Amino acid sequence: MEKIQLTKSQKILFIILGIVLIYAVFDFIKNKETYLSFYAGQSTEIPAEEQAAEQETDQLLNDPLKIDLTSTWGDDPFLIKKKAKKITKSSRKIVKEPTFVLKGISFKPRGSVALINDRIVKEGDVIEGYKVIKIEEKRVILWDGKKRKILRLTNI
Repeated sequence: MEKIQLTKSQKILFIILGIVLIYAVFDFIKNKETYLSFYAGQSTEIPAEEQAAEQETDQLLNDPLKIDLTSTWGDDPFLIKKKAKKITKSSRKIVKEPTFVLKGISFKPRGSVALINDRIVKEGDVIEGYKVIKIEEKRVILWDGKKRKILRLTNI
């Protein structure tokens, strides 16, 4: 028969598992009655420390001053609730006109491209809602369905 060789991590895992098992056995021996009564469905006597803590909690709940102070807080005293804004003509969202920067054109009679807002576009492409209608030697014509925008190439 061959011997089984364990890796270092497997050995460490077995040692930890053994320690946990030994702790569980000693805890069971120490608290045997509590475990047996719990699994048998019998209620056990509450330790004196827990009874004192429960009585203290009951007294705090019955104290009218404490109830009054905590009841005014609501759910979360640190929560900042935003007030609903009234919608008026001045507070309506204003749609900004997109800005275009024509940085360059590579013009060919067929297949021209332009560099607009650091994006390379050709005729038929759409950029920020505008369709590229025509690319000429020194200008690009855009159309959004309602108005035309002409971008001119300036000397840089």
